[in-house]
Amino acid sequence: MKKEELDRRTQDYKSAYIKKTDAPAARLGKSLYIREEHHKRISHIVHIVGQGKITLYEYVDNVLNEHFKEYHEEIVNSFIDKRIY
Repeated sequence: MKKEELDRRTQDYKSAYIKKTDAPAARLGKSLYIREEHHKRISHIVHIVGQGKITLYEYVDNVLNEHFKEYHEEIVNSFIDKRIY
């Protein structure tokens, strides 16, 4: 991948995931257990790339929001496929 393309994709990544959210405080959410290796990786991303300006909760919330936006139609279609008539 060319340097310019990598730089653009890196900026796109930061714009999508390394940002504050308007989600309610983490303490108002639900607990979720994740693999230790994922927790370590997310922690590094938040602390180094996010420069401590966002929380783990905000990063995961951003990742999930983007996932649901990207795959909305596929998720809805999966529900439709599972309906029993």
